[in-house]
Amino acid sequence: MRRLLRLMLIWALPGLVYSSHTYFYWQARDPTYPLSRALMMHVPQWQFWAFVTPLILALGRRWRLERGVWARGLAVHLTALLALLVPHGILAYFLSRAAKEPWYLENSLGKILPLLLVKFFVNDLLVYGGILAVGHALDYHRRYREGELAQSQLETRLAHARLDALRAQLHPHFLFNTLNAISVLVRKQDTAGSIRMLTGVSELLRMALNTSGRQHVPLHEDLDFLERYLDIEQTRFPDRLQVVRAIDPVTLGALVPHLILQPLVENALKHGLATRSGAGCVELRASRDGARLLLEVLDDGPGLCPGWDTRDGCIGVANVRARLHQLYGDRHVFTLENRAGGGVRARMELPFESSSPAASAA
Repeated sequence: MRRLLRLMLIWALPGLVYSSHTYFYWQARDPTYPLSRALMMHVPQWQFWAFVTPLILALGRRWRLERGVWARGLAVHLTALLALLVPHGILAYFLSRAAKEPWYLENSLGKILPLLLVKFFVNDLLVYGGILAVGHALDYHRRYREGELAQSQLETRLAHARLDALRAQLHPHFLFNTLNAISVLVRKQDTAGSIRMLTGVSELLRMALNTSGRQHVPLHEDLDFLERYLDIEQTRFPDRLQVVRAIDPVTLGALVPHLILQPLVENALKHGLATRSGAGCVELRASRDGARLLLEVLDDGPGLCPGWDTRDGCIGVANVRARLHQLYGDRHVFTLENRAGGGVRARMELPFESSSPAASAA
């Protein structure tokens, strides 16, 4: 109701302008011409647009005059304009009769209506187009502000993901085990192994502290980060951790959210390997299904316990969910579930977007 009242106030302004113009025009010829007659003729005619503006704005949102769809949208809007011309002309006729305009009193609606439609066409076309233009401008402004907010939120979540990844690597327990493993390799005079672990830790720190600010990276870059991470973990658990990779080469150039896989792999190691005494396996899968990118992280651990998602320690998974929602909305699927044969499957289904346009269109 408030919106309608605001629209009525807005459209009252041109009604008053037209009424004033008509009044002063006829006052110069007939000093007895009343202002009330001019107001009765024009103000309600412009109030007509207050009631149809929401309809025009709704049509503008549904049938946009944009590249690729402008022809269909133009046909819809011209049809709507012609449909609005008729009630507008009928309203003008009866208002003029109520204002005691002689020409309207002397002629029937059937005779005058075609002339009114021709008379009002250009004016109504301009008004209709103006409403559409204002609606598009407001919509673009709203989407721009929403985009700025979403970008800000994404940057914040990316920063949190980087910090979470770095915190996982700098966890005292992790550092202790890593340094202990390095010291063992040094005592065994395994220079190559020691250098390998030190290089891996330094590379992880460098990649985690990368401040490029990109929201998406090619899949091969995210896998490079995982290789450094898994290399250290395999050095720590040489007889307990097996990593299986099933990566389709066509997916390596696909864009994925930065650091999206590391929390899932860490989760698989923490809950799938660390809780058991024997050997464990983590499997990474990436494939393309048409316009979709499928990513999976699987383990053969004990599986998810009831209520696991309400306990502490699931920050990484919650972060993954939130970032995917921010980036893709309802264009993605993310599931974390127990496997039939034991273990857990984390599965992401994302739009396939390639850093190479040709590959994306293939």
